Amino acid sequence: MKIIIVLGLIFVHLFAQLSITEAWQSTQNENDALAASKDDVKRAKLKQSSATSMYLPSISLTANYTHLDKPLAVDTSGVSSFMAALPIPINFPSEIDLSQQDIFLADLHLLWPLYTGGKIDAAQDIYKAKVSEAEALHHMKKDRSFLKLVKVYYGVVVSDSLYKTRVEAQKALQIHYEHAKKLKEQGQIAEIELLNAEVKLESAKIEATKAKHKLEIVSSALFKMTKQTLLPSSKMFVNKSIDDEEHYKNETLNNYAGLVVLDAKASQSQSFIGIKEAAWHPQVVGYANYNLYKDDSPLMSMAPEWFGGVMLKIDLLQRKDRSEEVQVARLLNSKVKHLKHQAQEDLKLLVEKTYKEMELYRDEFNSLNSSLKLAKENYRLRSIAFAEGLATSVEVVDAQMFLAGAKTKRLNAAYNYVQKISQLSVLSGDSELFFEIENLSEKVK
Repeated sequence: MKIIIVLGLIFVHLFAQLSITEAWQSTQNENDALAASKDDVKRAKLKQSSATSMYLPSISLTANYTHLDKPLAVDTSGVSSFMAALPIPINFPSEIDLSQQDIFLADLHLLWPLYTGGKIDAAQDIYKAKVSEAEALHHMKKDRSFLKLVKVYYGVVVSDSLYKTRVEAQKALQIHYEHAKKLKEQGQIAEIELLNAEVKLESAKIEATKAKHKLEIVSSALFKMTKQTLLPSSKMFVNKSIDDEEHYKNETLNNYAGLVVLDAKASQSQSFIGIKEAAWHPQVVGYANYNLYKDDSPLMSMAPEWFGGVMLKIDLLQRKDRSEEVQVARLLNSKVKHLKHQAQEDLKLLVEKTYKEMELYRDEFNSLNSSLKLAKENYRLRSIAFAEGLATSVEVVDAQMFLAGAKTKRLNAAYNYVQKISQLSVLSGDSELFFEIENLSEKVK
């Protein structure tokens, strides 16, 4: 029974495969760079949360101990002399202590910003924009990881198909070589025909070995990204039609994460202007103090138990020119707006370029379908003709190479098409669009 279970587990491991959707989910779970980016988002949100209490009062506890060289005292020597000169002398001290030599104090202090000229509102807006920026940067990291995964995942699919094509070519040329040997033994073909078949066979073996090594390398890259030693199950695909170019341009301008980053920067710079302009406004702060402990000396007994009030502060002169500081902040805001406008124009061109390349590879794939049919039929007829002595070895080998080339070109066209679809999805701000198109597309066999 144990042997059956072990064999079953081995069977599952060998034949289990990974779809592109599962590979993407695994990559998101295992990617350390994405995990670090998530922490940046959490950190920005915590900072924003901490900023919500900026309008609340701050309360602090202070306690201090002071040792004096001598107690504070009032000189009463004049009064003492007068009292001593009275008909009935009175003993009066020449000095009265107002405090002890060691002083202990404990107080609660309260500060409450009542009006700051908009500085707190602006600071809170900056923290909010920083959250948007962190989320957009995380989105961009996910997009880069997604594009890399698509490239590697379907690179394995291409490499695997290419390897199988090379093996098929090697097998076909092996059969052709065996036929050529028999025909040579029967005297039906010349020695040079056999040598040509042998040379082509050895060349096919070398190409098959190279294709195998390439498959191993790109498979290793996929295993590292997904942290799973599973091969792809999703096939290459080509969709007959997708949304028009203008749709992708509009989606890009509305949703692309890079533009969201610039929007967040623009919001921060606008709030920064508010902070600099607040320097021209008065600051109003409420304050209060409550005494928790004091000694029983005469001086301390005179001190109030609590007090409170309002303070108005107006900066009449600062070491920095406030008007120039505001101008600097406005220039920064203007710079961000210019950068966004330029980014929008660049993105429109990029979407246009990517969309047209996608159409080009789709058309190339469709046109290669007929070339593949022709190559298959040509190889079949050449092989029959060679067996009947009506074609040379060179013609058969050329037919086989033409067939292998047609398969490879068609597969590469599909691979390039998939890459462009993934890029359009990322530019549109939604990588999930890629999976929707993949589900509705014709799979390449």
